[in-house]
Amino acid sequence: MRIVFVADAHLRGMEDENQRRLVEFLDWLATYRPHKLIILGDLFEFWTGLNGVIYSHYFPVLKGFEHLKEGGTEIIYLEGNHDFSLGQFFTGFLGAKVYRDSATLELDGKRFYLAHGDIADPSPGYNLWRWFLRSPLFRFILMVLHPSLVWKIALRLSERGRLYPERASTIERRHREFAKRRILSGYDVVVLAHSHIQGMERLATPRKEGLYANPGGWREEFNYMVYEDGQFLLKKYS
Repeated sequence: MRIVFVADAHLRGMEDENQRRLVEFLDWLATYRPHKLIILGDLFEFWTGLNGVIYSHYFPVLKGFEHLKEGGTEIIYLEGNHDFSLGQFFTGFLGAKVYRDSATLELDGKRFYLAHGDIADPSPGYNLWRWFLRSPLFRFILMVLHPSLVWKIALRLSERGRLYPERASTIERRHREFAKRRILSGYDVVVLAHSHIQGMERLATPRKEGLYANPGGWREEFNYMVYEDGQFLLKKYS
């Protein structure tokens, strides 16, 4: 079983060099032939619902997914805080499994917990904002506004929410505590993203030991992660 994990690319459209590199990576994956590609959220800087402008900005990426599907790779998508309500292209055309919050997988006799990671944020303010973005009211606002205006507003808001090193470190500490609770509840492996910090660590709880892993941010250093033959490998695409 060969599984590739990628997250936090924050793709911004056709002029984004980061996006060009990811398209190149997807083309390479089509020859590498993983059994599963697991996207742990925030692959796109903005994606929600059905929006023709979004499709046009991300068309090469979507073609890359199509090639992977045709080659037999299963796509699993954990929605992030920048990409949610993914719509029919993923669940219908690609036949991808899309999860709003988290997913559980059984692999090699181990129980895996997967999530983007923003659900580990305990602050009421953030959770209210997260709820609003997925609410019928927000979907209605998007329907009323012109798609190109939605795109411009989304990119402007994303600039205000940039992840700085000190905040990333706080998120990573929160992730470890969150992972310990999941391990205590019976999981063997917890895979989260969101902090953009690549790494893995054995975590001990009073009842059992488990593994926490993070593929890191694609946007910063083209990080990704592979699970093969029962082992995690932290990688950088070059």
